[in-house]
Amino acid sequence: MKRPDPAVLRLLIFGGSMIAALVILIVFDSIFMPLLLGLALAYLFDPAVSWFEKKGRSRVTGVIAIALILVLAVTGLVVYIIPAMNDQFEVLRENLPRYTEHLREQAKPLLERLEARFPQAVEEVQRRAVDSLKENFPKLAASIGRRAGRAFSSVLQFVLFLLNLVFVPVFAFYLLVDLPKIKRAASGLIPKPYRELVEERLGEVNSAVASFLRGQLTIALVLATINALGLLILGVPLGLAIGFLAGLANMIPYMALVVGLAPALLLTWAEYQSLPRLLGVIAVFGGAQLLEGTVLSPRILSKSVNLHPVWVLLAIIAGGSLFGFFGMLLAVPVTAAIQVFVGHWLDLYRSSRVYLGPDADQEEPELGS
Repeated sequence: MKRPDPAVLRLLIFGGSMIAALVILIVFDSIFMPLLLGLALAYLFDPAVSWFEKKGRSRVTGVIAIALILVLAVTGLVVYIIPAMNDQFEVLRENLPRYTEHLREQAKPLLERLEARFPQAVEEVQRRAVDSLKENFPKLAASIGRRAGRAFSSVLQFVLFLLNLVFVPVFAFYLLVDLPKIKRAASGLIPKPYRELVEERLGEVNSAVASFLRGQLTIALVLATINALGLLILGVPLGLAIGFLAGLANMIPYMALVVGLAPALLLTWAEYQSLPRLLGVIAVFGGAQLLEGTVLSPRILSKSVNLHPVWVLLAIIAGGSLFGFFGMLLAVPVTAAIQVFVGHWLDLYRSSRVYLGPDADQEEPELGS
């Protein structure tokens, strides 16, 4: 009996082990989620810790310095930003009846004209809307209640939830300290005949994914600050929360317009009924998007894989549909990694005889000869 090729056997074992590890992570995602989130934090902050290491400091010193900076940032968020947002929510709650009445008065003439011109269509739309609300609202409320009940039905589950929140920074701390050792250990598991090629490809993937994620996060924070300050200056109700949320939502293409511009325009009109203020809100979001497209993205994302917004949206939808929250977290990094390999496969294809044809070695005649 012929013995299997050792090279093929090594490749099958290595590939099977990677697939098995991925399946385990997907099946037991709730167990490994704190570890994965800690690993994601370690991955994001590794360049900063490595910078401390290059300056002659230990990685522990770098991790502690980064942790202190994050603690100061979170403290500022808790002490200043969250109370300010809470005050805005209180003001919105008090003014909500007045806003509703204003919007109803503004919409009433239009609805009356529509009802006078298309009475049957308007009646049918109203009837369907009411029926749909009656039918789906109890189901939605019951679903939310069931999920909340399952999540916090017992003291043990609530304690586990809190422990998971505590474990994430703990995992991130130890992973950041030992990340070079982890990389060397992982490299040692790659079969030697393929190690150089795999490390080269993984290096390209790491460069692309890391620059893309860190760049997108940096841009989101800058836009969140710009949007929040602009809406605060314009006096938009709930402007601080809307501005920050819109900036962070910018990591998903076009989502800032949904969660930011639309509610900002609606609340501004309900409060002021002023066209100049509406134009000011549009100018804030338009200026932020212009700054991103002309300055931030070209400078910050110049070295990363340029993912088209359509691919980002499809990746997030597919990841969420197939693997839930865990899939949404990994959708964009996985897509960026795939694009690196697709680029190499396209280069191989363009240099192959399938693409060039059987006479590829012959010199092509010049035009006009």
